[in-house]
Amino acid sequence: MIESLAADVKIEGSELRLHRKDPPCVYFGDPVALERVLANLLKNAVQYGGDEPVDINLSCCEQEVAVEICDRGPGIPAGELEAVFRPFHRLEAARGKRAGGSGLGLAIVYQIAVKHDWKIELLAREGGGTVAKLGLPTTGRLSLC
Repeated sequence: MIESLAADVKIEGSELRLHRKDPPCVYFGDPVALERVLANLLKNAVQYGGDEPVDINLSCCEQEVAVEICDRGPGIPAGELEAVFRPFHRLEAARGKRAGGSGLGLAIVYQIAVKHDWKIELLAREGGGTVAKLGLPTTGRLSLC
């Protein structure tokens, strides 16, 4: 799924780089919800990451599948990292007509994550930018390939 979404974004002209830290794995969960979350996070990384490549880090272990989507945009101020998950909340830099959006993308991501007991957090990326980290608990839902 991640490779397919990354390929779609590449077709639109943005560069995405997929990095696997472990052997590939298969996560058994709600594919529609997972695709929606990953698509929203990728769209944000591309939209706000400037012209820099977006890195996708994937790692699997017995407890969790972790997906990190890392951009090199302006980042999110520390005081706003939780607020951006509220519906219609947009950062000042994203309010212009050019940026578009309604402020619902991350709110949807958060609501889906909560419903499925997934962990979602936004972190400052070392060297500038944002890391969106999605943690999928693997209790009975993982197959290492």
